Amino acid sequence: MMRKLFGNWPKLVFILVPLTIITVDAAVMISEGLEPETAKATRLVKESRSRKENFTVQQYLYATVYYRKEKGEAIEIHGWRAEQASGPGGGVTVKFSYSDSQGPHVATWQADLKTRKVIPQDETASNVSWY
Repeated sequence: MMRKLFGNWPKLVFILVPLTIITVDAAVMISEGLEPETAKATRLVKESRSRKENFTVQQYLYATVYYRKEKGEAIEIHGWRAEQASGPGGGVTVKFSYSDSQGPHVATWQADLKTRKVIPQDETASNVSWY
């Protein structure tokens, strides 16, 4: 029985590998579908393009703010925060904040989940994002 099963391993691979990929994709789609809009908007902003070529906003922040903190600068990272805008179709306001020796810094974006657009709302966000 085992010899017959292992003798047909190419057929087994051609069945199990696509089935596994489909199952994982379905699980990811379901988990993302159950995610709150604020979490989706935060992910959209993090994955949007930054001013630095081929970097996302999140990668840009790691290359700048987080890097400075790791090198010993006195930086307090408050992190990401998102709030659903009031009214229908208002989108989600997403903020990233930190404090350093120059004071507090807050970058604010407006994320539209329907159009998948991210729009910087202040100078700090504009300095980070490509718009």
